[in-house]
Amino acid sequence: MGIVIRQSLKASIGSYIGVGIGIVNQLYVSLHFLSTDQLAISRLLLENSLLFAAFAHLGAPFITDRFFGYFRDDKTKNNGFLGFLLAFPLIGISLFTAAYFLFEQPIQDYFAEKSAGLIPYHVLVVPLTIFWIYISVLEAYCRNNSRIAIPTFIREVYLKLANVLVILLFGLGWYNFDWMLYLMIASYGLAVVILLVYIYQLGKFSLRFDFARLKDGMFRQMIYFGLFVVMGGVGTQVVYFIDRTMLSGGKGLTNAAIFIIATYIAGIIEIPRKTITQISTPLVSNSLRQNNMAHVQELYHKSSLNQLLAGGLVFLLIWTNIDGIFSLLPKADIYRQGKHVVFLLASAKLFEMATGVNGEIINYSRYYRYATFLMIVMACIAIGANAYLIPRYGIDGAAFATTLTTLLFALSKVGLVWVFFRILPFTFSGVKAVAVLALVYGVSLILPEWNGSLWLILLSIIGRSLVLAGLFVGLVLWFRVSDDVSGLAGSIWSRTRGFRQR
Repeated sequence: MGIVIRQSLKASIGSYIGVGIGIVNQLYVSLHFLSTDQLAISRLLLENSLLFAAFAHLGAPFITDRFFGYFRDDKTKNNGFLGFLLAFPLIGISLFTAAYFLFEQPIQDYFAEKSAGLIPYHVLVVPLTIFWIYISVLEAYCRNNSRIAIPTFIREVYLKLANVLVILLFGLGWYNFDWMLYLMIASYGLAVVILLVYIYQLGKFSLRFDFARLKDGMFRQMIYFGLFVVMGGVGTQVVYFIDRTMLSGGKGLTNAAIFIIATYIAGIIEIPRKTITQISTPLVSNSLRQNNMAHVQELYHKSSLNQLLAGGLVFLLIWTNIDGIFSLLPKADIYRQGKHVVFLLASAKLFEMATGVNGEIINYSRYYRYATFLMIVMACIAIGANAYLIPRYGIDGAAFATTLTTLLFALSKVGLVWVFFRILPFTFSGVKAVAVLALVYGVSLILPEWNGSLWLILLSIIGRSLVLAGLFVGLVLWFRVSDDVSGLAGSIWSRTRGFRQR
């Protein structure tokens, strides 16, 4: 088994473990031990730091992915490229820190009326942003040295476990909320240290950067590429995170907490997308490089269909059990107010999944600049829509704004791929998939739903989910909606028969 496959397998296992830890943390531990204000503060600090890190790293992770091959050399420890990666973001960190403290008072004024509780802690985004920058940079360096398992484990397992532990000890009274935040941020700093130690153990640690490698205008190319990609990265973070920040400023921390939890529940439907995208992305890139548009179209169709099926099933299981899910959550009466937010955001995410790997097709083609410009436009629309809708409709307004932005973004990418390549993601099999989803949803309406104790509600969710999932899979196979799903089912059946015959 090659190193790439071994690393990918280990990383996938780590990712799925992280998903489980994240669900337990977000939907039970955090809700049980943190008040709505405390939950909103801790999440807003994290998400604001991700937004700031998106531009403060000046594109260093993307520069690594694009230009690392020019410096690769095991004998010289990659010509000390790590030294450049550690030094270059210091420019962005300095600019960000100066800008933050320059505008600290306007930031505080924005939150003062509705979310005054956030103000004493918001400065913590500065160290947290710095840690996120170096986590991203060091992950990129490891990735380009064909090592993704340990970095994935650190991000998906260690950081989430540390988060759970810090909140649990706070809930048990070991320290106050201030120290909980300090320790949470320290766990990210420790992640940076662990990554540096790991790189050292790999024998890839050298800070002696060979400036002679920067010839023929390469440094200018690196800076231009990094800054250009950063614009799109900032746009992405704005689209994904600006809603809850503006909601906290306009409607308060409790509303932000309700929205954050609803967003997390809706985001669960995207879990299958990550796996499908990881498989499809290198295939799309290679096909575009070879100008094999027939294969690109095939991948486009398959990704659209399979993401619709996988995301549609998860969407059905969540929405048909949504009342039971909220009943299981701590402080259910509060967080239940986000029910319609879940529906709006999950519906938008499902539609985006159904449009396939259009973003990857654009990003890995010669038209990648259009993706950056599109992301900037979407960020402006997101800010404008949230600014208009949140004062009028609160959390539902934030959901409307994000849904609108997501749908426009997905449709715009479909349009760009059509204009440049004359291919669309949708096929007749997609129509069959929608019909199957509609039929299964109709069946869910007549299935009994038990209420009462938490155990009875949990049993109801499990029972309904098994029936609906079984019916869904059966119909997909019966109508041969997806060749990939049929092939996978056939392979599992053959292996099962072979095992029984032994």
